[in-house]
Amino acid sequence: MVSSPIVVRPLATQKEIEQQYIWADQAFSQAPDPENARQWSQVAITRPDFRALQLRGAFRDDTQRGGYILGESILRIGEARISTGCIGMVVADPEARKQGIASAMMHDAIQFAQEQGHSLLLLDGIPKFYYRFGYTDIFDVSTYAINRAAILARPASTHTVRRATSEDAQTIRDLYTRRLGHYTGGFERSTGVQEFLLRNRFSKNVVLLATSPTGVVEGYLISSREPDKTQVVEVAADTWAAQLALMQEHARLSTGGEEPATHTYHLPPTSTELYRAIDNLEVPDTSQWRHPAEEGGIRSSQYHHRFAGWMGRFVHLPTFFNALKPELQARWQRSLANWSGELHFVIGDESITLSIAGGELDISTNVSSETITFQCSPQNFIQLVFGYRPLSWVLAQHPQALPVAAQSALEILFPAGDPWISFSDWF
Repeated sequence: MVSSPIVVRPLATQKEIEQQYIWADQAFSQAPDPENARQWSQVAITRPDFRALQLRGAFRDDTQRGGYILGESILRIGEARISTGCIGMVVADPEARKQGIASAMMHDAIQFAQEQGHSLLLLDGIPKFYYRFGYTDIFDVSTYAINRAAILARPASTHTVRRATSEDAQTIRDLYTRRLGHYTGGFERSTGVQEFLLRNRFSKNVVLLATSPTGVVEGYLISSREPDKTQVVEVAADTWAAQLALMQEHARLSTGGEEPATHTYHLPPTSTELYRAIDNLEVPDTSQWRHPAEEGGIRSSQYHHRFAGWMGRFVHLPTFFNALKPELQARWQRSLANWSGELHFVIGDESITLSIAGGELDISTNVSSETITFQCSPQNFIQLVFGYRPLSWVLAQHPQALPVAAQSALEILFPAGDPWISFSDWF
């Protein structure tokens, strides 16, 4: 018997929406509860940037069999603003697994993103599934175990610290934009979305603000949810005095009882916040150290697992390139390079030509006898764009004869870097 086709469409009724969140609660919650699922669904549809089209359901014979959400955000890559579909809450009816439901939804996500004009699709996926739909790794989480005694040994900061409220949304949003929004992987964020996050997603987290003696808020810190107070999932501070005040107040939250030796911080590997901590914190008692070079007040960890975490894919190469153009031009102009020529990008089954003349870049589909061709897989190209892999690595995977000047141009346009998706942007 031939199975009926799977149809993926927007969820149309409250019953369908509640069913989607019941499955999601069962899949992702440690203690599934239909009432929690109902509340989750009600909160989700009140997010300021929510559109009903974003909730998608998979149906066979008019019976709901699964669903997902495709949130819509603007991702920042330098001067470029990338319209991005953020895939989450991918679930299937437990009685309909291994029947092609998830595959149908992934194909729908690509088609829906094309229809909406998105340049990029992003997700934080389960291991060994999404790569078959063209996704690949673009970001690895970095954390730092910071010695608690080193934090508390510093003289008290002159800044004061208080709990944040939803009325602080604009201030926190501005700090996020200054301190974290500029990373490849940062997002544009409205004050309304920031207020929504404070009222809902972080309602059970400890959110602290640091204020200078002159009354200016110069930093915020988001701790993990109660009762675990050992992790800082996000911190952004304009000054060391503000950062120290936040770190010391957070350390004091775990005073009493069994006090932890370290606190874990999520920080970008090249952030000023990390460099400040390294340069200013010293462990008070090092008498037990045997080899100082292998000891420290801060220990870093970075988590890698192929095809298992944050993954991305572009939707349509010309659309993606046009979105990237402002940052590509800014990089080229900052380099003061004077090379001129045409680079023809052959990425999988798609292609585009980038013309460089002086400080100006132009995108077209033209190919001349003077055009230099660069080719690689879509997966390696998205890693190159995010700075997740350097050009040398991509060329090792796709050997090709490129003039030295063209390689130099590509390294200017696509430098290796440290992408960072802040915890408050996780979905």
